[in-house]
Amino acid sequence: MVEKRKLIGTDQPAFYELAQYAFNKPDSAKRQEFFKQLYTHSAGFGVFDDGRLASGLLATPFDVRLNGQTFKMSGIGYVASYPEFAGKGGIAALMQLAFEHMRAEGVTLSYLAPFSYGFYRRFGYEQTFDQTHFEIQTADLPRLKFAPSAG
Repeated sequence: MVEKRKLIGTDQPAFYELAQYAFNKPDSAKRQEFFKQLYTHSAGFGVFDDGRLASGLLATPFDVRLNGQTFKMSGIGYVASYPEFAGKGGIAALMQLAFEHMRAEGVTLSYLAPFSYGFYRRFGYEQTFDQTHFEIQTADLPRLKFAPSAG
């Protein structure tokens, strides 16, 4: 049986396990504490297959200022599915739950950092911010001379 619902506190270990698998990050006490804080301050949504978390996402609330006006914003992140559940509509269902939650909370904006613009475009997201990445070789940096120290 498939169930779609808002996550609760006791779902946090299963969601952490899904996130660890999906994003292939090394486990550490620091990462666990960070994730626990993020989970606690976010609205999580999950698809469960026979009681097992199959897909999930977090919607983290923020306030953003645009043109001098403050808006409620929900940052979508940790969108993940186990491979055996991918392509079965789980993420679409979770996005719908997240949008319903945002609407109920009066959230005007939602941001995410997509792995694929095309994938999230079908949910109404579009590239809004440009980002520039610079790489500077160490040899191109000026040499600084420091006074000798006795330390």
